[in-house]
Amino acid sequence: MDEEPEHFRVEFATGTAASVAKRRSYRDRERNDIEPGLPGWPPGRAFAVRGFFGRLGQYVLGVVTALLMLPLYIIADALGSPSSPAKRGRLEERENEVDDFPVMWAGAGETARTLPWQLDPSRRPWPIVTEIELSESDGLVRITSYKDTARGSQFLYWGGGERVPGSEVVLWSLPRKEIIGAELKPFSMSGTDFKISFQDGSWARLTSPNGAQELVAALLGSQDPAGSAA
Repeated sequence: MDEEPEHFRVEFATGTAASVAKRRSYRDRERNDIEPGLPGWPPGRAFAVRGFFGRLGQYVLGVVTALLMLPLYIIADALGSPSSPAKRGRLEERENEVDDFPVMWAGAGETARTLPWQLDPSRRPWPIVTEIELSESDGLVRITSYKDTARGSQFLYWGGGERVPGSEVVLWSLPRKEIIGAELKPFSMSGTDFKISFQDGSWARLTSPNGAQELVAALLGSQDPAGSAA
């Protein structure tokens, strides 16, 4: 009897440094912007790195948010909840994590450009969830989507929902052997970002809010999830 495929919530990552917070870019190998030319993609907000005052505003917002959330963290701790402020790991690639934030790096016709636009949370309808599905039986990696019954709103997710029957769609598939590398990216909140690399040298930076380490380990098999499978 075939094992059930593994499913992991996933979407394109988003910047966390003040210069690129809540932003992402799509680049070719010469760091040109390829977003407007991605076939079938709905228009999106143009990427730009924040200047001094924009970065300052992000720092102020972060301080204010932390102060407002502090009582909730204290209460959660008193009740025995594991809730705590999200922490970010070490900076690895300033050019890709502070000065820019590419989530797709691909030349013309390369694999990363085929990833579906629904992975971009700023483009897809807010009740839609995207997942990676790993199937042992046919050796394929799929990206699927479905509608969640408890997505809350565009700005707030309260969890606990179920799949709306009949809403599942396969958006993308690829032989697993075409993914030659997977590694965690510590410069992300709570270590949720990871990078996947394809046979042709293109790559994508994704995030999985509740399973990045497990997903990377599954893609690598027995290899160390902190490294790559190249």
